[in-house]
Amino acid sequence: MSSEILSALNDLRTRVQRLERKSNRGHTNQRGAAAYLGRSREYLRVLHLHGNGPRRAADGSYSFDDLDAFAEQPPQRSSARGPPSR
Repeated sequence: MSSEILSALNDLRTRVQRLERKSNRGHTNQRGAAAYLGRSREYLRVLHLHGNGPRRAADGSYSFDDLDAFAEQPPQRSSARGPPSR
């Protein structure tokens, strides 16, 4: 590879590493969290009533990192009294 290409690749690697270290991508409300997960607000409400769902801050907001972690979890089996499975 030419030195220009290697230099460009190293620059891109550095930029990606910098972006990956920046973990705080902000917060959203319940409506935004539901849209981000592709679910309804009612779905999130029911999950939280049963003590499940993505972690919320004290002010009720959701961080995008917590929403990603929740989305990566395997679906839970539903029970007769539990929340709907994802």
